[in-house]
Amino acid sequence: MASLSALLISLDSAVNISFPTITGAFSLAVSSIQWVVAGYVLTHASLLLGCGRLADLYGHGRLMTWGLLASAVALAGCGSAPSFGWLIAARVGQGVGAALVSGSAPALVTLAAPLEARGRALGIFHMSVATGYALGPLIGGMLVDGFGWRAVFWFRVLPALLLAWVAAVKLPAFQHRGESHGFDLTGAVTLTASVACFVLALSRIRALGAPSWEVISFLIISVASFAGFIVTESRVSAPVVNLSLFRRPPFVIANLLTVFANCARFAIGLLLPYYVIDILRYPATIGGTLMLAPALMTTFAAPIAGRLSDRLGTARLSSLGLALEGLGLWMISRLDAQTDYFSLAAALGIVGLGLGVFETPNMSFVMGVVSRRQQGVAGSIANMMRTLGIVFGAAGWSMLFDRRRQLYSKPESRDSLGFIPAFQHVFLIAATLCLAAFVLSLFRKPEAVTKAAGSED
Repeated sequence: MASLSALLISLDSAVNISFPTITGAFSLAVSSIQWVVAGYVLTHASLLLGCGRLADLYGHGRLMTWGLLASAVALAGCGSAPSFGWLIAARVGQGVGAALVSGSAPALVTLAAPLEARGRALGIFHMSVATGYALGPLIGGMLVDGFGWRAVFWFRVLPALLLAWVAAVKLPAFQHRGESHGFDLTGAVTLTASVACFVLALSRIRALGAPSWEVISFLIISVASFAGFIVTESRVSAPVVNLSLFRRPPFVIANLLTVFANCARFAIGLLLPYYVIDILRYPATIGGTLMLAPALMTTFAAPIAGRLSDRLGTARLSSLGLALEGLGLWMISRLDAQTDYFSLAAALGIVGLGLGVFETPNMSFVMGVVSRRQQGVAGSIANMMRTLGIVFGAAGWSMLFDRRRQLYSKPESRDSLGFIPAFQHVFLIAATLCLAAFVLSLFRKPEAVTKAAGSED
C-alpha cells in the first residue's frame, strides 16, 4: 500500500513533458513554467518534516489517507485549471498531499516489516518510486499527444481515490498511536519557513544566474527562521525533530551522503535531454529510451540491495553504490558529439545501478537509527535530504554549465556554443562529488549500523 502510494507520487515526472503545451495554452513566457515546478517542490520539501511528525502523533495510516485525498483533489484542480494562477495554486495543494504521503509511507514500510526484513521492504519501496519516475515521462508523452496536457493530471485522480479508500480500510492496523505530547506548531512553522525560503533562494539563483537582493533576502529569512527553529526545539518537551540525532556522526553522514548522491545525479536530468536531442540528434522517442536507462537499473538494483543489506549491513553497500554512481558519471564526462547509443546507455545504466545500490541501504540505516516512535520523522528527513540534493543540483549544475559554456565557446569551433566541453566539465565535477561522498561514507563504521538498528527508545 505504501509502495503503491509512493509510486503514484513519483508519477509526477509525467508532468514535465507537458511544459511546452502548458506554456502555449496559457500564452506564457518559457521562464514562467518554473512556477509549476516551484509551487510543488517548495510545498513538498518544506512540509515534509512537519507531516512526518504529525504521522508519528496521529497515525501513519490516517496521514496517508489524508495525503491521498488531498492529492486527488489537487490533481483534479490542476486538470481543470481555467488559468495559470489556478494551476499554480493546485500544484501547491498537490505538494501538501505529496508531503503527507511521503511523511508516512516509509514509516508504514518499516513498521509493518520485521527488523530482519527491513532492507528488503525498503528495497521494494524504492523500486516502486523508481518505477514511477521511469514510467512517468512515457505515460505523460502519450497522454499529451492523445488527450492534451490536462490528462497528465487527471489520469492519477481515480487511482489516488482508490488508494485512499484502501488506506482508510486497511491501514489502521498499522497505525502507531504516537506519544501523548502535542504537536510543536511553532517549530513546524519556523522549519517550514526556513526550508521554503532556502529552496526558493536556490531556485531564484538558477533563474537569475547570480545572487541578487531577492536571493539574499530569502537566505536571511531562511537563516533567521532556522535559528528560531533551533531555539524552539531545544526548549519544548516534544520537538518536531529530536536535535540529539544530529549529534550522532553516522546519522549526519548518512544524510549528507543522500544530498551528495542526488545532487550529483541531477546533472543527468538537467543536461541529458539537450545532449541527446540537440547534440546527438536523436528523436525525442529515442531520447526517452535513454532517459529510462538509469531508472530501470535503479528499479532492478533496489530490491536486491535491500535484501543484501539485511545480511551484510548498510555501510559497505552504500559505499559501493556511491562508487558505481561516480564511475557512471565519469564515463558520461568522457562522451562527445560522436558517442554511440549503447555507450551512453551503458554509462547511464551504471549511474542508475549505483543509485539503486546506495539508496535502499542508506535509507534503511536512517530509519534504523531513529526510534520506532519517530519513523515518520525519520522517513521525512531522508526524503527531504533527497529533495534538497536535487534542488542543489538544479541550481549548481545549471550555473556551472552556463559559465563553462561561455568560457569554452569559440566562433570558429564546430560546437560554437561550447556545449560539449561544458557538458564534460559538469559531469567530471559531479563524479568528483560522488568520490568525495564515497570517501565520507568510509567514516561510517559498519558496526554502528548493528548497534543502532531497531531502537525502540
